[in-house]
Amino acid sequence: MAKTANVLQVLLLFTDRRQQLGALDIARLLKVSRASAYRYLAELEQAALVEAASPGRYVLGPAIVELDRQIRVHDPLIAAASEILRTLSERTGGTTLLARWHGRKVICVDQVPGRFGPGSVSYERGRAMPFYRGATSTAILAHLDRDAIRRLAAEDGPALRKAGLPSAADALWERLGRWRNLGVIRTEGAVDADAIGWAMPIHQGGRLLGSMSVVLSREAPDLAQQRIADALRRASLRVEGRLERPAGLRA
Repeated sequence: MAKTANVLQVLLLFTDRRQQLGALDIARLLKVSRASAYRYLAELEQAALVEAASPGRYVLGPAIVELDRQIRVHDPLIAAASEILRTLSERTGGTTLLARWHGRKVICVDQVPGRFGPGSVSYERGRAMPFYRGATSTAILAHLDRDAIRRLAAEDGPALRKAGLPSAADALWERLGRWRNLGVIRTEGAVDADAIGWAMPIHQGGRLLGSMSVVLSREAPDLAQQRIADALRRASLRVEGRLERPAGLRA
């Protein structure tokens, strides 16, 4: 049997640009033998994690859809935030987003369209987004601990500079400190040109989980920005409060 880590690594090779993979692709991308690549595909196909789209070509399989439903139904963060997201959207008129982070990616896990939101938002559910652009991502980035910031500066300098951020650890920590002190992060046109976004981090205890955001179209009525910031701050605190309580006691 192939090593579990190697087999699961195949699933991470599927992207918007690589929707189908064959054994030769896997062997090249993972730098393994063709025989190993075939074994990985066989084990994943047996588990319905991939399926054949055409001879020798594979796509993600139906088990992925089952797992996605389990996340939507049982993820504690989504469960704690879903009702609050809807209420926040109704009160502000904006599209509301709930995002998680892993590695150097931010992924929207829930979204409620708003009457004054943009026509489309790049942070669609399940799509990995850059770590250094937009309020949704910046609210997470700004609350990383100092060790994490040092690693980013050491390992991801080009991406930081491309985003207009310092690539030296101390300077980056200082810049992010200014954003941390703001509480609510606001950006304009950082990801979608026609959008204005506000975001707050979400913690569970001392652990950073992700962020909650409100996104408005630039053409939206001139709503009081302080009202949006206050509504978002209250909403994020409610989500954190729910996460601290057992599911049966949440209100």
